[in-house]
Amino acid sequence: MKAGRVSPGQPTLRVIPRCRNRSALNSWPSAVLSWKIAPFCILAMAVSGAPLHAQRTRYTPNFGAAGKPSMNVVKSATFNGVPVSNEEACFPWKVRAVRSSTVSVTGLKVPSKARSEYDKACDASNKNRFQEAEQHARGAIDKFQDYSAAWVMLGVILEEQHNSQAAREACSHATKIDAAYIPAYLCAAEVSARNRQWEQVLSSANMALGVQSEGDSYGYYYRAMASLHLDDPVEAKKSALRALELDVNHNEPLLHFLLAKIYEREGDSASAIAQLQEFLKHPTGRQQEDAGRQLLAKLESQQTTK
Repeated sequence: MKAGRVSPGQPTLRVIPRCRNRSALNSWPSAVLSWKIAPFCILAMAVSGAPLHAQRTRYTPNFGAAGKPSMNVVKSATFNGVPVSNEEACFPWKVRAVRSSTVSVTGLKVPSKARSEYDKACDASNKNRFQEAEQHARGAIDKFQDYSAAWVMLGVILEEQHNSQAAREACSHATKIDAAYIPAYLCAAEVSARNRQWEQVLSSANMALGVQSEGDSYGYYYRAMASLHLDDPVEAKKSALRALELDVNHNEPLLHFLLAKIYEREGDSASAIAQLQEFLKHPTGRQQEDAGRQLLAKLESQQTTK
């Protein structure tokens, strides 16, 4: 059964992973991580203690940084010392710039007017003006149909407006332009995660990792999240640990929360507590931090009573 949308006023708890700390859209504490896009079912479980399959709230991770400057300011960016393109700097995922030659050549073909529309879409999206952002993203695509980044941006923006089917189609279109464009698969994984379609999340994560298995913590994050919900805790733990290993700059503290849930599932309270303590060292947002503290208190109380 497909999960329903979060109703107005319902508290939310951006799966990685917008994986961004938005005051109105904070979610999660689904990779790792909040895109501007944002609640996470595992967080809800952390508080309620209910089994995974019983949760029907909308799931979204919290990747990226709050208050990111507009694309007109972000002229370059790096992730773990590796440069990323201007377009990708606007995404919720900090993807390493291991790009196919096709993408590089396509990027050179993007007309200046299309780039200008993209920059405006990014700026409006960062300010939560999603209808305006959609208009500019579509404007960029109108000016250059093979603009992969603009199609992914459109997918992100459409999902923010709860138009999941159109968002999924936009992400998919980007993969048709270039099958090696990793953000397109992460976009599809995020949309599917928000709708609790875990088989599709796993498929998109595996496709991303098939393109770039090394250096992509987000692919492993989504795989871990999907595996946990699909009752494969062994693979969930393996993928989450790999994601954490690749996140050398500790950009995504929500990885620690995910690992805490996996360890809790295994009955390893000591390791879960250690991950939660690490998670709480990094600012993520009040709801996430409150959920982490509640789960930590629960596990510490269980240890005391043993």
